[in-house]
Amino acid sequence: MGQPLLNRFWIVLACVAIAVYHIWPPDEKITLGLDLKGGISYTLELDLSGVDSNHRATAVDKAMEILRKRVDPGGVREVIIQPSGENRVEVQVPGLKEEDAASTRGQLERVAYLELRLVHPRNEQELQKMRSQHSLPPPGYGLMTMAHKGKMGRSSSEEQLLVKIKPELTGKDLIKATAQQDPGGWQVNFELNSTGGEIFRKVTRVNIDNRLAIVLDKKLISAPSINSEIGSRGVITGDFDYREAVDLANSLENPLETPVKIVKVFSVDPSLGADSARSGFTSGIIALLLVILFMGIYYLRAGVIADVVLLLNVILLFGVLTIFKFTLTLPGIAGIILTVGIAVDANVLIYERIREELRKGKALLTAIDAGFDRAFGTIIDANVTTLITALVLAWLGSGPVQGFGVTLSAGIITSVFSAVFVSRLIFDIILRYTKLEKLTMLSMVRQTNVNFIGFKWPAIILSAAIILAGGIVAVKKGKEIYGVDFVGGDALTLKFSQRVDVSDLRKALDGAGLKEAFLQYQGEVQGGGEVLAVKVPFDQGMKAESALKIAFPTAAFAQLKMDKVGGTVGKELQWTALKGLLWASFFILIYITARFEFAYAVGAIVALLHDIFICLAFFFFTDRQLSLPAIGALLTIAGYSLNDTIVVYDRIREEFKLKGEKFGFVQLINLSVNETLSRTLLTSLTTLIASLALYFLGGGVINDFAFILVVGVITGTYSSVFIASPVLLLWHPSKLAPQEETRDGIGAQGQTG
Repeated sequence: MGQPLLNRFWIVLACVAIAVYHIWPPDEKITLGLDLKGGISYTLELDLSGVDSNHRATAVDKAMEILRKRVDPGGVREVIIQPSGENRVEVQVPGLKEEDAASTRGQLERVAYLELRLVHPRNEQELQKMRSQHSLPPPGYGLMTMAHKGKMGRSSSEEQLLVKIKPELTGKDLIKATAQQDPGGWQVNFELNSTGGEIFRKVTRVNIDNRLAIVLDKKLISAPSINSEIGSRGVITGDFDYREAVDLANSLENPLETPVKIVKVFSVDPSLGADSARSGFTSGIIALLLVILFMGIYYLRAGVIADVVLLLNVILLFGVLTIFKFTLTLPGIAGIILTVGIAVDANVLIYERIREELRKGKALLTAIDAGFDRAFGTIIDANVTTLITALVLAWLGSGPVQGFGVTLSAGIITSVFSAVFVSRLIFDIILRYTKLEKLTMLSMVRQTNVNFIGFKWPAIILSAAIILAGGIVAVKKGKEIYGVDFVGGDALTLKFSQRVDVSDLRKALDGAGLKEAFLQYQGEVQGGGEVLAVKVPFDQGMKAESALKIAFPTAAFAQLKMDKVGGTVGKELQWTALKGLLWASFFILIYITARFEFAYAVGAIVALLHDIFICLAFFFFTDRQLSLPAIGALLTIAGYSLNDTIVVYDRIREEFKLKGEKFGFVQLINLSVNETLSRTLLTSLTTLIASLALYFLGGGVINDFAFILVVGVITGTYSSVFIASPVLLLWHPSKLAPQEETRDGIGAQGQTG
């Protein structure tokens, strides 16, 4: 094996080994979500006594977002946070180990109100005076005690300091805090805004050699000496270990405005029953196997290579997600399976390019080289646009939206690496060590000669009618389009004498028309009995209780309480998702304009919005309600839509450069769509196979998620041909040849063979 080939082999082997190391053993390395394994639930009570009654709801929303950022800063832990009553918040964290539970509790309870106060310049003298005269502290100062941890076997000690009552600065001026290790242990570096930095500079300039007390939640944690003038950056020391420093930095960046206390701690069972979880896993495995089977049958030997690459991609993807501490939920598994289905697209692009080169009579080695080279640019363009969306959501989003951005980014990177780098490596090894001279592939779509542009107005009218009808249905339903995740509902707490599997409970509620119910067994950590928690839409609590009593009389369900709870998707989470999509669209416009031109960028965004609105329309037509999994599916479809559109656009650009002088614009668009039709249909088919398996076999829990995927794959394929391409024509009517203007593209027929 030549050195370059050997180097590439070792790179792939190292990546796989690192992934396996982080995955294995999976029961220890992979954290399962609340729906699959359960976790711990904390009930927090907010002290709203200092908040005006008109602003209490806003204060609760703010506290929820701060708590989310503290316990789930990366958005990948699938934490559930929702208001319960007027002044309580419920926080459920999946799969917490004992060593993490104490840390999480501290993050939830800490207010993180930071104050920087000056220590009296004559501290020791004043303390001695107070002790000898039994006097009070000097005016404007208070007595505080600071604890010092013992090191190297020494006992801990305490130090008393006279600290100014009025702070020089507070945490409101802090904009960033990070944990950092130094030779003496761990510390927290902080950065102030311009206003705070200027104040800090003036205070330290005139107090060199004096001490500055760092007070957190009215507790003195350190008092370093001021050695020089300090600007906008400072350091907090306090004998921290790694976990304490990280938690403190996270809390300082997200200070609570209202004190909280934990009033109850529950252990919670999986919100899905064994049957639901099993059907979800089974549907995912079947979806993956069907994609593998299809690729193996259709592309034969090349398909086997694609399948090997696909399995390696799954290993690499799980490895990356484990490194990011991703929490695996059932919708998350479905999303990963779909990502794998979409990842086949890169292999399809390469293989279809190789097929084109073989049709031209080129030798196999030359055809493979040309196929990879010509497909590379298209793969990069298609995936970079999707990656932009993912990165912006990871950057600007919060909670599950941010987590989606992280996982989608990981999926894109591993799939491109696998399809381009690993596939080429396998082909090179086979060509070097075997006598392969022929690469046979089946052909589902022969070279077509369809005037797609001729259907542009019927297609545009049809899409507009569906979107308009969907909008009318949404307006008519009003808040009914939102599920419990968005608007909240009734929270029932039921006692029972006999446990019933959650899957059976869910079937009973489904039969009563309560398909969006959340079910979970809960038991108090500090003793107490076990109860069943049920969350359903507003004013449906009594209906749910009655349905369960009728279906399971031996369980003897009895209501302990029923509360009104808010949604798990707060207003800030909704706004960050919308803001993320808007910024992603802006960056996509810039990228596509730079790589193509502005008209292509507009077409891609129009197609993306078209696909989202069509999916929403059919979602509302079938009387479904928006939930977090549904939003995840819509974001997934947005990525799929961009990928599919860019592939078609790349071929239009290529043909325009080669044949722009010979053919009119309509002819070139039709030619390009016909040439990419095989790839478009194949990619759509593999993705649709995975989506249909999830829809029919995944069970009711992920049915809405899978429904959007099925509709989105179909409409994404449709929009690439009938929406995105005509937008170019409508934007550039000047590029039409005279006969094309009058015949609306019919002249393109006979020119695409």
